[in-house]
Amino acid sequence: MKQKVFLTLMLVAALLLGCSKGKKGEDDFVIMINYELGMHCTGFDFEYCCVLPPYNSIQAQVVKVSHGVNKPQLMDAYDPEDPTVMVDKQTGKRYRLKYRLKDNSYSEGSKMVYWNARYDMDQDGNNSEPGEVAANAYWTHLYIYKDLEGSNPDKTSEDAKKLYVGGPKLQVPQDGGPSGQKLSGYLRNSTAKGTVVFTKSPVLDNVPIVLTNPGIWEALGLPVTPFYDSERAGRDIKTISEKEIQPYQIAEVTLVDAETDEPIRDTKGRIVQYTGTEPIDVPNCNNCHGTENANKAHPKVWEKVKAEKAYWKSAGASDWYAELKATAISILSLHDEKHGTTFTANYNPQATGNRLGRSTVLCQKCHADNVIGVLGSAKVQHRADGSVVVVDASRIDNALPDTQPIDRLDPQNPNVPPNGTIIPPLTEAIHHQHQTVRPLPDGQGRTGACQGCHPAHRYDRSLDGYPITADGRNAFDGKPGSLGDDNRDAAGGCYVGRDVHSNRNKEKDGVGTPAHLNAIGKWLAENVARDQNGNFKGLWCTNCHNQVSRELYKHDNLKPESAFKPRPEDTIRDDSLEQIAAALGMSVEQLKAELDPKVKLDKNGHDTGETLHAWASKRSTAAIAVIATNGKAPVIHKDPDGDVNVSILDANPNNAANYKKQKGVAAPYEAATQGRDYWLSPGVPHCADCHAAPFVESQGGVAFPINQPGKYSSMRYSKGHSGLACQACHESIHGLYPVTPNVDVTTYQQAASLNPDGSHGPLKCKTCHAAVNENGVPLIAEDREYNGKIVGEDYDLAVQYMHSIGKDEGGRGGQPFVAGK
Repeated sequence: MKQKVFLTLMLVAALLLGCSKGKKGEDDFVIMINYELGMHCTGFDFEYCCVLPPYNSIQAQVVKVSHGVNKPQLMDAYDPEDPTVMVDKQTGKRYRLKYRLKDNSYSEGSKMVYWNARYDMDQDGNNSEPGEVAANAYWTHLYIYKDLEGSNPDKTSEDAKKLYVGGPKLQVPQDGGPSGQKLSGYLRNSTAKGTVVFTKSPVLDNVPIVLTNPGIWEALGLPVTPFYDSERAGRDIKTISEKEIQPYQIAEVTLVDAETDEPIRDTKGRIVQYTGTEPIDVPNCNNCHGTENANKAHPKVWEKVKAEKAYWKSAGASDWYAELKATAISILSLHDEKHGTTFTANYNPQATGNRLGRSTVLCQKCHADNVIGVLGSAKVQHRADGSVVVVDASRIDNALPDTQPIDRLDPQNPNVPPNGTIIPPLTEAIHHQHQTVRPLPDGQGRTGACQGCHPAHRYDRSLDGYPITADGRNAFDGKPGSLGDDNRDAAGGCYVGRDVHSNRNKEKDGVGTPAHLNAIGKWLAENVARDQNGNFKGLWCTNCHNQVSRELYKHDNLKPESAFKPRPEDTIRDDSLEQIAAALGMSVEQLKAELDPKVKLDKNGHDTGETLHAWASKRSTAAIAVIATNGKAPVIHKDPDGDVNVSILDANPNNAANYKKQKGVAAPYEAATQGRDYWLSPGVPHCADCHAAPFVESQGGVAFPINQPGKYSSMRYSKGHSGLACQACHESIHGLYPVTPNVDVTTYQQAASLNPDGSHGPLKCKTCHAAVNENGVPLIAEDREYNGKIVGEDYDLAVQYMHSIGKDEGGRGGQPFVAGK
């Protein structure tokens, strides 16, 4: 019987294998897919409010594999008349990259309320006008003049000539992103200029926002949900449960013939098709705001929350959905109490429609937020008639008439901000508030608020070992009844316990080579990543997201094309801890405390420790650029609309001394964007914080002002070996190979599909170079020397060599070839 079952299974396997094979092709290809942020978390029902919009991208690079001693070919050539067409530079063959999300072909309806969430874009009191929905309203600060390459034929900044996203001529299509691409279709090349839109800052019009580096195949800003078609189609959105969340969605990309749409087959007859991870999760706001935890000190708010939850339960909603709706009412009501807003002034607990009594609340309409390109915050204005409003003082929102306020405040509320107050950046407001009043320390003293707010759902959908309890406590606070005393012992999720920095099995399953750490990295590896018994537990969020990372960035002074081979005077990152501490003006012990910050509670239970330094309003930011001054103030000019523009002399802030004639000054980021440095290159962690060169990012340039020449870029904008993005071989931040398999099966399988030996770490040379020696080193490089040694004799040395010869071109990484030019 067993033999019969075995033979039957073998027959089925053979049939399936046969179905996947056909006529053999002439070439082999690999497609490396990633989402540049590594994880996105947002809600899915935006009827009441939205902190972050849905925005997942599929980015890909394609390599034609080399089978001899010749170089593999990076397939970045495109047809200028149709950037969805890939052109083989050697043969002239034309292809397309056909993409889809597996079992996730739509969003709006049973998975999302975004195009059906109304928003009064012109604030005329009527939010039912065509196009006045959250999906359009969220992007009205972004604009183009002609195309997505940053073209400005008239060299103008006149508002009348701007085509703004979400406006009448650039509506966001249902189930599509702000670039117009939908949940399936063909990837487009970001072209030789990159994908560029514009936004406005308080001191400069036409600020370029490079969404994607040059030469990347992309589908931008897709409204991906963590829910499957097969589980949601035909069902009421109210019935969604938390256990339906699948945070690791699968993007599938297939190489097809540009003319026939037929799949291309490799030299073994297999269809050239690869998958990548599209991570998307839902935050944990409801664990506190949907319960008594955040509301018990506010009786009126708590009554609204209970009423909201009861209504949705009576309407047939799941417990989780009802709690999410109540959570939004809690957040908006508390904001009203603490800041004088009127978000819930017209809330009606008995209503069956428009219960909020107004448009949805989009946080970035008032709060600057660099992560979506909103560079200006609103200003509080106390008017002579006694009213208090919030105005778009810098005229950031292209859909809002100059005469209309963004919103109105309650003049009777004593917490209304003073006249002239600039609303703080969204990131700063949220992180500083929650870290102060809800630090949720674990038994080791590290904040648990990171995974108390950011989600921690897993591939297996189990909520066992979840880091925050249903009533909003840290499950690892070390108190009786807890699951332990260390945040890192949680079962894992989208950020923690997932990638190489916290994968406890990484040495046995995928790493392959040493970490090559600098002094900071070595200290963290020896004193933080391992417990007192020497067991590897990995890093915690605050070991990367801290103020030290920003201070290191300020001291970078890289010379052109030197990021992978910096001189000692170019950066302090490779110095000793003592030298780094001295350069930063602190003691070694203080430096260590900043690198592994702990919660320090005052008598009110509020945090006062080093964790807050990264989100403090009084800290300084790095310089953004050299601007012209008259010796006292910036030199400015106004465009035909009256918008202020400073004069940028140099994107490299280290070069101020070169502009004495123009009285050049290196201006800080906070002078240019009211989003300060958050989520830009100076405000995010870098590989170079802990790893020694050449295992570092390239320097910035192409994506200025997101990054800068003379400074290390963020990983998402970095390119290295042969024009490959760092994320092509390592995957994206928060999901770097090798990942923990039971947390993120999608990425785990992705690595194995790309590595010819089925391993789960960073891509090996053989992925693109089929011809390697016994050490895994490509034949094309085995005779070369690096650091006085033969590269072919040591795989780790070959990896060092490969990183060191990457082109440091500010993100260009080898200019993409344009077919016909």
